[in-house]
Amino acid sequence: MALAFTDIDESVLLKAYNLETQDAVTWLEASTEDGAGAEPTTATTAAEGGGAGTEGGKPSSGALATNLAEQSDPLGLRPHLGHVRDLEPAQRSNILLSSKQFDSKLFLSSVHPDATFADLSRGVRFLKQSVEQRSEALKVLVEQNFDRFVAVKATTDGVYREMKQSDHGPLRDDSDYGAKELKELLAAASAKADQVFTPLLENSLKTLKLRSTLGVFERSKFFFNLPGTLSANIEAGRFDVALRDYKKGKFFLESKPGQLFAFNVPAAQAGDPTARGTLRQQEQQQRIFARVWDAVEGNMQQMQSRLFAMLQEPRRSVEDQERTIELLLELNPKEDPVAVFLESQRNHMRSLMKKVFDSASKKMQGHAVQEMIPLDEKDKARNLQACIRILQSHSRNFERMHGYEHWKSIHDLVRSLSEVIRQLMPSFWRIAKDHASGRLERTNGPSSSKLSPNPGSYSGSNASSADRLNAQSRAWAMEALDSYVSILSKFFSLTDAAILGRQALSPIPSWVPRDSCSVSAAHWMRGILLELDEAVRDICALNVGGGSANSSLRSLLNNARFNMTEVLCNLWESDAAIFHMLEDWSLDTDAPSTTLFLRDLAMFQRHNAKEAFLIADGQSSHDGKPREPPIPTEFTGRIKASFLNGLYTFLDGLVQLAFSEYDPLDPTTSTSEKVFADTKVSIDVRELDARILLGVTNIDHLRRTVLPALFKLLSDSLHVQMTEDLKTVEEVAQQLDGILFDDYVKRKSDIISDILREGILKSGINWQTLPNPSEVHPFIYDALLALVQVHAQVRAVAKPLVNRTITALLEQLAEVTYECFSEVPMFGMGGMLQATLGIEFIHQTLAQYVSPSAEQKLNKVYAMVSSKFQRNSATRANNPAEEAELLKVELEAVKKTLSASRRMTALEYLCFRPVKTRTTRKPTS
Repeated sequence: MALAFTDIDESVLLKAYNLETQDAVTWLEASTEDGAGAEPTTATTAAEGGGAGTEGGKPSSGALATNLAEQSDPLGLRPHLGHVRDLEPAQRSNILLSSKQFDSKLFLSSVHPDATFADLSRGVRFLKQSVEQRSEALKVLVEQNFDRFVAVKATTDGVYREMKQSDHGPLRDDSDYGAKELKELLAAASAKADQVFTPLLENSLKTLKLRSTLGVFERSKFFFNLPGTLSANIEAGRFDVALRDYKKGKFFLESKPGQLFAFNVPAAQAGDPTARGTLRQQEQQQRIFARVWDAVEGNMQQMQSRLFAMLQEPRRSVEDQERTIELLLELNPKEDPVAVFLESQRNHMRSLMKKVFDSASKKMQGHAVQEMIPLDEKDKARNLQACIRILQSHSRNFERMHGYEHWKSIHDLVRSLSEVIRQLMPSFWRIAKDHASGRLERTNGPSSSKLSPNPGSYSGSNASSADRLNAQSRAWAMEALDSYVSILSKFFSLTDAAILGRQALSPIPSWVPRDSCSVSAAHWMRGILLELDEAVRDICALNVGGGSANSSLRSLLNNARFNMTEVLCNLWESDAAIFHMLEDWSLDTDAPSTTLFLRDLAMFQRHNAKEAFLIADGQSSHDGKPREPPIPTEFTGRIKASFLNGLYTFLDGLVQLAFSEYDPLDPTTSTSEKVFADTKVSIDVRELDARILLGVTNIDHLRRTVLPALFKLLSDSLHVQMTEDLKTVEEVAQQLDGILFDDYVKRKSDIISDILREGILKSGINWQTLPNPSEVHPFIYDALLALVQVHAQVRAVAKPLVNRTITALLEQLAEVTYECFSEVPMFGMGGMLQATLGIEFIHQTLAQYVSPSAEQKLNKVYAMVSSKFQRNSATRANNPAEEAELLKVELEAVKKTLSASRRMTALEYLCFRPVKTRTTRKPTS
């Protein structure tokens, strides 16, 4: 609700009232009509009664002194009232005209104590005159502003009426003069304040009580905090801190209980009985401390249980277990923590080894069921070929090979058992040794704590208990190692190597995956022995039981090596029997006229020899010096025998390959057409001749190059003499070479022999009446053309065999010629010359292939033909001289015919001519 004149400007309003500010403290009277200046009169404003400078509606002493100093004397006797500043503040308020407590008597006695009656009379007249002047001024003010007073009155009445009669007016009857809502708000605020601050006040009261209590028990705060501190440390795993606090609390409780009680103040310690409190209070405190200590003991029992549980965790380090045992020994529990740890480790080793073996046995039984259907020879050969390819790639990844999962299960069995014994036995034996040395032995003195309910049970028997535990720990360690040795010995069917070494090669044991390849088997057996060797070395280094267990562990390793050496030797010989099936007749570009099969064979032999050495020995000598001690003879005998048996089998396989039909392992990727890289000449290995010739060159290359290198490798690694063995194998290879070569020569010789027999004996030639020759007989050409074909074939397939083959065929040709001419009863002049011409033509055409044996046989033919020569009586000369001259003339004619025939057939028999080396002439200056 707004006033009626709220829109009047402030400056206009101040000017109308002759004011300079709304906060004026004096009133300036308007000038009188006669123009005389009116004296300023004192007028108080609302600010003087309750404005600034007041406190609780009363003027402050400073404000009163200022007002009195500034006001003029209402009686006009003094210019101002400044001399009353020294009055008391209570008196000042009684002499201030604007104060409700104004006292005229006090004013006169304080302001005008020395005024006379005349002065007072004059002051009365002055006061009356001042009042009249003020009343006159007020009348003038009302007359001049009567309309404004009327407007103000009307506005005030309207405002009052609106506040009184409106529905929401603050002066209505039910609004409690506008204070009802305020009171409701204050009541709600009060209730909210009670709701908010009452708990705070109550908590504050409780805080004060707690502070009072804590002040009483300040000296015992460590003891009262001990259960919580122990619980927190135990939960956080700070067992050493918990034990330290427990010992400290126990020391105070047993040695200095007076320092824990609240009434045991220094005055009580000095002997003042009144300072100790009442007996009831002391008993109450003792019950409180007993309850606290029960909580402490409960925490320590919990800690002891956790420590014993930690002792039975097998994967913790030995250092952690030692610290745990030391903590438990300081608690002096009923059970010996060393015994608990050792028995737990022993049980864990037994159960874990049994679990590992049972799990691996189930897996291997499943693999054995899958392997019940054996592989045929071709599948075995394919598996062996894949292993050879892996060796060539140097990847050693046998994951896709036959028996991989079975071998992996065996390897995992040995590794898992070895890990169990290698991880658990060192900590077991270290704790046992520490106990035997007395470092982890129980103390003689029993504990006075509640943790040891039978404190006298250990006194006098600690020594015997320690001895029993030491003996028991040694027995448990030996039992675990014996179990480890027994499981592996039973699984691998191990027997003493010294006994088996005097017997023949044992058959393949049942634990070996069926149809295994020697290459992949050697890889897995080396890995198995590596795990076993590391485990034996680690356990032997512990010197368990004073070294009594080391002999059984070393015997286990040695027997396992011999067992796996025999397995490798068996598989080695088995693979050698099917190794010839890997031959696909691919030609080797580095070794002319040989196949890549020889490389595979050499790699196979080298790999198995090396693996057998590593399986038997486990290490090699890098400096070339023989190692100490050398490999036992039982091992070297097995390896050497399998090496030699494999070579003999390989040689037999080479002969079998030559005489067998072409049957590749993978017909989809192999072809019978083989091409020489340097000449682009192709051969078909489906032909028997091609296979035999390649077989001969393979055996020759094997004998000259491969075998010496292999024997040197084995001799150097095993440190055995194998010179005689090498000679024997070379002799066998030579014999097989002869078998193949003689077969080829015989078949080609039969063709040539048939041509010669047909021409000499069955062509109708009468060697006695035959005229003098004019040309070489056609059957001689045919025989030589057959040799040309043989020469072309041998040169295309096995060029190094050309000389050997033609020489051998020439010897056969000479032999057959001799036999055929032997059946001719007599030669005339023409027959003798024709036979001589044919033989000489062959002799000169094949001159570079004539061996001493062939030369001898050809001479025999000459001699035999000459011996059967008989001239007819019609052509016989009269005397020997003429006969000789006539024969000489005939031979000259034969020579001319021979020369002409050689010229005519020079191109046809060009292959038989020796290759001339070209020489470059130096230019002459």
